[in-house]
Amino acid sequence: MKIAHKITNLLDCPEFISAHRVLPHHFTRKRHLTFKNLVLFLLNQPNSALQTELDQFFRVLTDAALETQVVTAQAFSKARKKLKPSALQALNEVLQAQIDLCRQRQTWQGMRLLAIDGSTVHLPLEDALARHFGAHSGFPVARLSVLLDIADNQALHNLIVTPDIDERGCAAMHLEHAPDNSLILFDRGYPAHWLFAECQRRQQHFLMRMPVNFNPEVTQFLHSDKAEQTIHLTCRSWSTRQACEQAGVDPQTVIPLRLIRVILSTGEVEVLATSLLDADRFPLALFSDLYHRRWGIESDYRRLKQTLQLDNFSGRTVTAVLQDFHAQQLLKNLAMLMQALQQPLIEQQCRRRKLRWKANFAGAPSRKGCLG
Repeated sequence: MKIAHKITNLLDCPEFISAHRVLPHHFTRKRHLTFKNLVLFLLNQPNSALQTELDQFFRVLTDAALETQVVTAQAFSKARKKLKPSALQALNEVLQAQIDLCRQRQTWQGMRLLAIDGSTVHLPLEDALARHFGAHSGFPVARLSVLLDIADNQALHNLIVTPDIDERGCAAMHLEHAPDNSLILFDRGYPAHWLFAECQRRQQHFLMRMPVNFNPEVTQFLHSDKAEQTIHLTCRSWSTRQACEQAGVDPQTVIPLRLIRVILSTGEVEVLATSLLDADRFPLALFSDLYHRRWGIESDYRRLKQTLQLDNFSGRTVTAVLQDFHAQQLLKNLAMLMQALQQPLIEQQCRRRKLRWKANFAGAPSRKGCLG
């Protein structure tokens, strides 16, 4: 696969290595754990005894008949300290750029359909991790946040931060990496005047589920019989103005919002707010199922946490946690790309079956890895 070759070639590139090593002399001597081998091992999803994983990795790498101890676990722990986690983030950026070049993206009404959502992950019981990321009920924990392309399940940008940075703060960081002409789906924990204004400033369209008590206009709309309504949101409270000022947003910014009523199968009523004001181009009927496509990001977290065992970290340092998190995101993206490329062949082979068959994601991240 040409995309995989593009990424693996970077791992031998002197400029790339220089940009993502800690010190200039790192990865200059000939060792078994070269820059390339180290990154590939991290992408190998090590989740059992570290020495066993290393022995199996080098047996596959050297095509040996038997496992032998080529590299010790201590040598790996020492080598990974020389690698910046930014290397894995940069590789994901290259992957996304290559997918763009291959015209593999799908759109909704001519727009990229994205979602932003957060989660948390428990970390190894180390004081250094608790000091860096924070703790909850005495256990080290970090906040996760992902900008996901819903159509192909590609994580375009991901964050692992301290819990004092809330989901809205993470969302603002993601906006810098959202492609033009996109529609971003948010859950009901995100609506805020300053975030609306930031999306408007960046010309990023959005669709958010609104808390029913967000403001009087939303409450009034909820109790009306209207299917949709356009309002102009302004700062009314001191706390709202203060939040805008802290975010660097002008509190005087007026936000036009289109409120949309959605009735669930249970009879419950949801209120959605969107920046898509053109009712002719985006009629009401389009929104009945659109918001629920946000569920794709929940499924994406399930892949990371259950299938890839995100919380089973291969190290107990801040660097190790960052490396593992970004390696898992890159591995997941590669596996989803492989699955998408295999799907037409699967459908051709299974065209006579009653049910639609799909590639099994659990088998995609193989022992040799997606770049092996």
